[in-house]
Amino acid sequence: MSASGSLQVVRRPHWVNAWVLVPFARPYVRVDGQEHACRWNQPLPIEVTAGRHVIEAFMRYRAIPAALGTGRIEVDVSPGCEVSITARNGWMNHMPFHISATELAQSALR
Repeated sequence: MSASGSLQVVRRPHWVNAWVLVPFARPYVRVDGQEHACRWNQPLPIEVTAGRHVIEAFMRYRAIPAALGTGRIEVDVSPGCEVSITARNGWMNHMPFHISATELAQSALR
């Protein structure tokens, strides 16, 4: 049995402000403090060790370094499993991202 698992992170903009966010803001995810740049509506696979991980989702407008709307969740990743994570921003930019997670067994991925 493998001592690692994976995260599949998808960042989705709220329909109210997607017309502004998609062209002008970049989504990010932080896993245990390590930052990863994402793309809106595209999955980002991240390999992790099995165990508990802190996931944070936020965005930055181009040329502005501040992390906006940071949402946070802790997830447990079982060995050999994938956790599907969806992060959606609120309808106003300052609202924290809502993050949900679902673990998929390795056998369900085949």
